[in-house]
Amino acid sequence: MDTVKKRAAAEAVRLEHKYGIKSGSTGGEVFKLNVVPTGSLALDYALGTGGWPLGHLVEVFGPPDIGKSSVIGFNAIKSAQKMGLFCGIIALEPGFDGDWAQKNGVDPEAVVVARPNNGEEAFEMLYEWVADDIIDFVIFDSIGSVITASELAQDEMKSRVGGQSKLITDGVKRVLVPTWKNNKGIILLNQVRDDMRSRIPGQVESPGGHALKHTCAIRVQLKPTGAPFKAKVGGEDVVIGRTIVSIIKRNKLSEGSNRRAEFDFYQMETDEHSVGIDMAKDVIATGIRTRVIEKAGAWFRHHAFPGDKQQLQGKDAVNEFLLNDEKALEGIRQEVLAVMLKKQLEATSTKPKLEVVS
Repeated sequence: MDTVKKRAAAEAVRLEHKYGIKSGSTGGEVFKLNVVPTGSLALDYALGTGGWPLGHLVEVFGPPDIGKSSVIGFNAIKSAQKMGLFCGIIALEPGFDGDWAQKNGVDPEAVVVARPNNGEEAFEMLYEWVADDIIDFVIFDSIGSVITASELAQDEMKSRVGGQSKLITDGVKRVLVPTWKNNKGIILLNQVRDDMRSRIPGQVESPGGHALKHTCAIRVQLKPTGAPFKAKVGGEDVVIGRTIVSIIKRNKLSEGSNRRAEFDFYQMETDEHSVGIDMAKDVIATGIRTRVIEKAGAWFRHHAFPGDKQQLQGKDAVNEFLLNDEKALEGIRQEVLAVMLKKQLEATSTKPKLEVVS
């Protein structure tokens, strides 16, 4: 067996020399998994990775106005910028608003926004960014808006059958390897269409063909749940936010498939809430779920809470405390991620190297 192991190691080295970095390795080698926090601790935990993984393609799809660009895109960019990563947006839906991005915590001056003329240009830009040392983290907004050059031609208004799916298939397969080898991050935002194959009314699926689904290491579906939050603005009831449920439809990097995460997102600033994910409520719910925060009736206990008994009464009191104490909020977040990592190590004999940076 030792002879076989030496031969495996030698062949891995040969492949590296001949075909380049990460072209060869033994099966026992574990590559470090760098992640970008999603902005929601519940989603970080449900993914089982602690965030969006670099080096892999991610698809996030959902209905209109669910918050794909804001909740997913801007929160990912905000986290990536804190890590010092250079971010870019390929905007096939050219509605990027710098002021709105800034309200969501993004520095718009440090983001490159590319507005391609057609789908071919979009995937060419994406390949250039991940193949070279240019952009570290990319939001592709969106796959559902991809249109081929032939569809745009004045003399050919009718689209070719399967033209969009073929372009997407070729595009995502082309960027798959350089994304992995150069440790780039790609989130492909997508829309939904009625699933004509389903006998159940209301079933939806993301467009783009089967290759897109097979290529992405992680696929997340967003859905609204419950009634939207409303507040009086100018004497009228105005929607200011909603609860979003994230369903992990596919996960090749963890055992997180079919797991769910819920969090609140506010699209309008009020006296009680700023724009973005309700981080305090998100951390409380996930902390209780993982038993990092102990709950007994209306009392909540954690070593970061004030007082000799280190406990607070009522969620509102906990929420207010965490909103005013970023150190305690981050401490609980890291404890939850440690619980997640411990479960991973207990579930497998191969210990993955997980690095979570916020």
